[in-house]
Amino acid sequence: MSAAPPVRAPVIAALDVDTRAEAAAVMDRLGALVHLFKIGLQLYTREGWTAVEEVIERGHGAFVDLKLHDIPNTVQRAAANLTRPGVRFLTLHASGGSDMIAAAA
Repeated sequence: MSAAPPVRAPVIAALDVDTRAEAAAVMDRLGALVHLFKIGLQLYTREGWTAVEEVIERGHGAFVDLKLHDIPNTVQRAAANLTRPGVRFLTLHASGGSDMIAAAA
């Protein structure tokens, strides 16, 4: 009888790096231990959506931490663009108000 595969704990690791290559190195080291990887402004502004795709292609969920804060319609469209398969969480600034938060939902 073979051993059961390890279960990944509900751990989120931040990819607070500049490049996809650096992010890949972090994912290589931590991938077996981590459930989700967080992509923030630092990596997203350099590598864009491809950084999120790489996390998802490796079989992990993505936490897109861009702290959306704008008029409700803009946040609604941005949230819709970000909520693709594999994206489990995204962040909003509560200071954007209840209309903005409702629009993102």
